[in-house]
Amino acid sequence: MELEFRITQSFDEDMNGLSTEEQDKVKEKINFVSGSLLNGKSAFMQQASMPYIFNLKGGLDSSLYLVKVDGDKKMIATVDDDPIFDKVSLTLFRLVGDKNADQVYREVGEKLYKSIGVL
Repeated sequence: MELEFRITQSFDEDMNGLSTEEQDKVKEKINFVSGSLLNGKSAFMQQASMPYIFNLKGGLDSSLYLVKVDGDKKMIATVDDDPIFDKVSLTLFRLVGDKNADQVYREVGEKLYKSIGVL
């Protein structure tokens, strides 16, 4: 299985606002998440949540997650399986503070799913 990894401009901007030490913590978490996705996802699912359920058209399920980085930071990411090409895609959308994570999660999801016409 292969991992396809994408970083949005918003995530990159969020990272650039951190100190080098904080960036290193986030990179460690990304490496952990990436490894977990390639090895059965159980460790990923222990770190991830879906604080809001999006009512998507066509019986589709959301692949948007809120992933804990540390006590005060979370990543908003999608994880999509592609069994035809035997790969998993991880897209990082935002890196946010714990206090506003649920709100930003909902905003990212609404923007994402409206843009592809499933919300």
